[in-house]
Amino acid sequence: SRLFLHKSPRLRTSRPPPLAMQLKLVIAALLALPAAGSVAVRRSQLDINQKVYIEGQPVLGDGAGEGILNTCQGFARQHVENPSAPEVKVCGTSIKVTVFMRGRCQEYYEHQQTIGKCDKGMPSTTCDSFSPADDARFGHYQSYKVEQC
Repeated sequence: SRLFLHKSPRLRTSRPPPLAMQLKLVIAALLALPAAGSVAVRRSQLDINQKVYIEGQPVLGDGAGEGILNTCQGFARQHVENPSAPEVKVCGTSIKVTVFMRGRCQEYYEHQQTIGKCDKGMPSTTCDSFSPADDARFGHYQSYKVEQC
């Protein structure tokens, strides 16, 4: 019990972290700043007119954010299994959606479809749509990628 009483006051005292530890924390914080800045820029790179809808639901813009930009996305199972879906609608003149028959956004001969009007001369509210009503094969497509023009 004597040893416990002897160590108890040491636990209550707090020393400031050594200078080397403080310096490491400052350097780590400074290195994180550029990364945080690039994330902020990436989040706001599209204007409010750039939107993508699948079966009427926003997947980019219009409250859905920009998280899917430049990443391969698979269609929901109900869209792949339904030969009358999906209807893809792209609004704005700075983005396009490439839809692929194969999963993982792999090209397969001529079986990919690009949707979107990449023409800055058109009104910013321009929309372009495509669905199996335009080409029945589109009902079998499985993945898509949203990219800037």
